[in-house]
Amino acid sequence: MRAHRRLAVTGLAIAALTVGAGGPAATAATAATAATTATAPATAPVRPAFDPTALTTLLAGLPDGTSEGALVRVAGEGLRVPWTGTAGPVAADERFPIGSVSKIFTSAVVLQLVAEHRVALDAPVRRYLPGLVPAAYSGTTVRQLLDHTSDFPMATQVPGDPRTVIAASFAADDPARVPAPGTAQQYNGLNTFVLGVLVEQATGHSYEQELRRRVLHPLGLRDTALSADPAVAYFWAEGGLVSTAADLDRFQSALLGGRLLPPAQQKNLFEVPGVPGAPSNTCLTRAACFSAGGLMRVDLPNGPTVWGKTGSSGAWTSGAFATEDLKRHVVYTVRPVPGTSGQAQRARVLELVTAAFADQGAASR
Repeated sequence: MRAHRRLAVTGLAIAALTVGAGGPAATAATAATAATTATAPATAPVRPAFDPTALTTLLAGLPDGTSEGALVRVAGEGLRVPWTGTAGPVAADERFPIGSVSKIFTSAVVLQLVAEHRVALDAPVRRYLPGLVPAAYSGTTVRQLLDHTSDFPMATQVPGDPRTVIAASFAADDPARVPAPGTAQQYNGLNTFVLGVLVEQATGHSYEQELRRRVLHPLGLRDTALSADPAVAYFWAEGGLVSTAADLDRFQSALLGGRLLPPAQQKNLFEVPGVPGAPSNTCLTRAACFSAGGLMRVDLPNGPTVWGKTGSSGAWTSGAFATEDLKRHVVYTVRPVPGTSGQAQRARVLELVTAAFADQGAASR
């Protein structure tokens, strides 16, 4: 074992009880499972209890040439308490920048405004922000910002506040280009910068105030906030938040569990447009994968369909994913080795997420 390796795992005692350890507790669990199976409809999928073996094996191999360390938190059916595994210089209660995972916080606030009839999902966004969105994009709707089919120019990183970033991005657009919103999906941070300004325009309050009032305080997310680091806070509603695995798990569970949105807007979380993905879209296939709630749909190899979001910021690559029924929900963060390619980082994330959902099969698809 490397001298600098640190591997910590919690929740293993409970996992051992559910995967066949001997003794009265295991016997009782087996009897309960048998009773449930006997009374359940013949078509109901029977899911095995969470087995952490694949994750502990992966984490035990860190640090390596791709990742300095990692944290994975798994919760849901079969787990009385969340299972947490860490490796390398990453603590179980680590507070880290979550990058583009911030986008789904912003999307949730926008969908709340839709529920309150302060914003119309299929209205042109220029109706609300005529001085910010150029006339060429008069047909681009709020929904198309949320599901990344706006055909906005890609975000330009320039010094300044969010409105400056937005103005500079549109100014850099090819004036001869004819926008075609709704025809293809292209993941683009500019969409969420505009959504953040839309929140402020619709409420008369700052984005940060609305985020705290609508999401952070009601859910008790005490470790989630806009970063105090200017280099991270710059990305604001698009990618400026810091959080912990526990907070992200609580937010994800509340969002998918229907605690933040009424039923009509809850459906938007899983509405993926039937358009192709642009060549540089960030889905795993050429089909669209981002929903009208900003969530990413991923069909795991030999596993379930999961919904969530990835994000990278500074020295961290993070994400949160869950089955739609919340039978399994997973949060992770990884510290990539400096200089590691994006392809290698994505492969590591897919490896961790696939291991976390391995025992779910395709039951949630």
